[in-house]
Amino acid sequence: MEKRHKKTLTRTLLWGAACAKVGLTLILFIPALVTVKYAVPQAIRRDPVKLAKQVEKTQPKELVTIYSIVKSHRPGIADREAWKVSAAILDESAKRDLDPMLVLAVIKVESGFHYRALSPMGARGIMQIMPETGKYLSAELYRVDGFETRAFMPDHLDDPVLNIKLGVYYLDGLKKQFRSLSLALLAYNLGPGEIQNRLANNLHFSDQYAAVVLDAYREYKKAQTRVF
Repeated sequence: MEKRHKKTLTRTLLWGAACAKVGLTLILFIPALVTVKYAVPQAIRRDPVKLAKQVEKTQPKELVTIYSIVKSHRPGIADREAWKVSAAILDESAKRDLDPMLVLAVIKVESGFHYRALSPMGARGIMQIMPETGKYLSAELYRVDGFETRAFMPDHLDDPVLNIKLGVYYLDGLKKQFRSLSLALLAYNLGPGEIQNRLANNLHFSDQYAAVVLDAYREYKKAQTRVF
């Protein structure tokens, strides 16, 4: 009996030592494994440059170009906001068969990409639309596309996505009406009635506004070529 007791005790001690070693190994290495598992995702989340590059890789090149132009003029806005505005420019341009680089050029000249820009004449928003024109365009979009929004109020034009939707539709209509990009741009700036009156009465008008927009358009086309 005494010999069996000693043998059992020895086995117990050996088993206990082995368990202790395993336990010590786990204590030492589990924190390291946890660190390896979570350190990389946290590092990516904390690095906005890496995250932005990852997002850009999943986006169409044309959208990335628009985004880069928007951010170059408004570096302070959040990335999510810049992507939302860029997507609106791309989508609405495609819907109306307009070059988004042209829309960007109009935005640059009209507001410098400021959502709440207000002109001395009362034009509002990123594409500088007069409230009465905005009300008319909203009704037109409802008739043509079934687009419906709240009862129109002038401050709705401060919403860049809505403003872009209305502005692109307006520019497309002017281009079709005048069958000339330069005249369409002048009509966007002065109003179609004013341009029609000057054309009908052979009155002089400056094309400076159109020239400035077209200069910006060519600049953005070069940027697009560099990306593609």
